[in-house]
Amino acid sequence: MEQAGRTILIVNDETDTVAELRTPLERAGYAVLEANSGDASLERVYIEPPNLIILDLIMPGKTGADVCAELKGDNIYGHLPIILSVPEKALGGQINWERLKVDDYLVLPCSEKELLLRTTLCFSRASRELDANPLTGLPGNVTIIREIERRVASGGDFALAYLDIDHFKSFNDRYGFTRGDEVLRMTARVLVNVVRGFESGSAYVGHVGGDDFIFIMSPEYCTEACEQIITNFDQIIPTFYDEEDRMRGSILSTDRRGNRVVFPIMTISIGLVDSRDAEIEHYGQASYRASQLKSYAKTVEGSVYMKDRRK
Repeated sequence: MEQAGRTILIVNDETDTVAELRTPLERAGYAVLEANSGDASLERVYIEPPNLIILDLIMPGKTGADVCAELKGDNIYGHLPIILSVPEKALGGQINWERLKVDDYLVLPCSEKELLLRTTLCFSRASRELDANPLTGLPGNVTIIREIERRVASGGDFALAYLDIDHFKSFNDRYGFTRGDEVLRMTARVLVNVVRGFESGSAYVGHVGGDDFIFIMSPEYCTEACEQIITNFDQIIPTFYDEEDRMRGSILSTDRRGNRVVFPIMTISIGLVDSRDAEIEHYGQASYRASQLKSYAKTVEGSVYMKDRRK
């Protein structure tokens, strides 16, 4: 039975070890990805984020410790649970467990029972501690609120953007939830890749739920990031439609009142709030303003972003 929202990335440069881990995990219903180096694992995470990582400590180039430090220090992917796989000889004092921010460890070789037990416990612990969206793996509402509160409390400048996909419901009705989920995953990847491209250290991306996303970054990059997100989304989204609908530029679906309506190809609307232009004293002020602007942007045809210029 497939484990929904349970994709595991195995990072190990030894083919035999990967196979020994992969087989029981797939038999237990997990979807398994592979990377054979530290650099390859980071690239895989940024393109197709997993729900859990089994990371080998000893690898050429970037070690497991290097990869762990980079991921756990990332505002977007720092929540991903990591199980560190280590040889038994490494337990004799070679590892500084206080500095290595892993969630669990696994001594290799190990039994299938122990592998599955530690994997299950790591997933359970992560779900208790973080409300990550099971579809995209991005932080959810509780974590988003905490992050906005942290930004407000710090007193530093930041920009908050609220993104919504236009005509997403009609697409779901026409093509089904499976293809709709692919659109959401694609949107998450576009957001993460663009935002990280401008600001990898302190930027933040979250999935509010459904087709709503937020991202937070430095104000000096936010408008350019919005423009790039719109460009990338508009280039990719037509590929999700059948050729007939794509050539016509619209689909025939049903609106909320049950009427048959022609809906255009999906676009995105973004509401953008800059803390330098508004006195924000509470996370609710920032999110409310961004949500208002997003709603206004949705009244404009095409993919657009609206920036709050009210003092």
